[in-house]
Amino acid sequence: MAAARGVEIVAEGVAVRGFEGTVVADVDLDARPGSLSVLAGPAGSGRTALMLALGARFKIARGRIRIDGTELPRGAKAARRRIAVARATPAIDLEERLTVGELITERRAIGGPRVTGESLADAFDLVDLACDRRTLAGELSRVEQLLLLLALAAAEQPAGVLVDDVDAGIAGSDLERAWYAVRALAHSGPTVVATSTATPPPGPAAPDLVVALPGHDTHLRARRAARR
Repeated sequence: MAAARGVEIVAEGVAVRGFEGTVVADVDLDARPGSLSVLAGPAGSGRTALMLALGARFKIARGRIRIDGTELPRGAKAARRRIAVARATPAIDLEERLTVGELITERRAIGGPRVTGESLADAFDLVDLACDRRTLAGELSRVEQLLLLLALAAAEQPAGVLVDDVDAGIAGSDLERAWYAVRALAHSGPTVVATSTATPPPGPAAPDLVVALPGHDTHLRARRAARR
């Protein structure tokens, strides 16, 4: 699978409004190409809406978002073509009644010529997932479901990937496996924006940037700051 160059996503003073008013306000973020950014916060903190806004899929109330230097909403359509959504609950998630093979066929239809047999094989190797295509998605463990979603998105060879609820229903060694897969995806080229309830633990799979919601504290990894 050819390494995709990641997009740069820059947010300045971004606010996102939900049904009950503004849920996220004054968020600044600079996601460099090929980096992993995590939006961490409890349910209702606006993390999914903010993630979708950073991927040009949700309208912001105020502030600015630029993707590769182009301010949204101008260029939003082009950005959506380059940024794949692995999961955005509840709207985009696995159809548990479908088999792995059926989900692959569905992704081929969505991704078009970018999704090839080679890109699929490489994507499954990247996230370290092996499963029978006849297996129902609902029979997979929670971490396997997440890895499958990541692999299907990665097979499109995108410049960016959005993945919601990384730690939903996953704990212990499975959670460590999940974060390693998300980090491996970012290392392969695309810029990854993920959400979780808890801040990911430190270690080799730790993100480059964490935005803690609510409160919007931003934390950079030391190694990323050193590259500036």
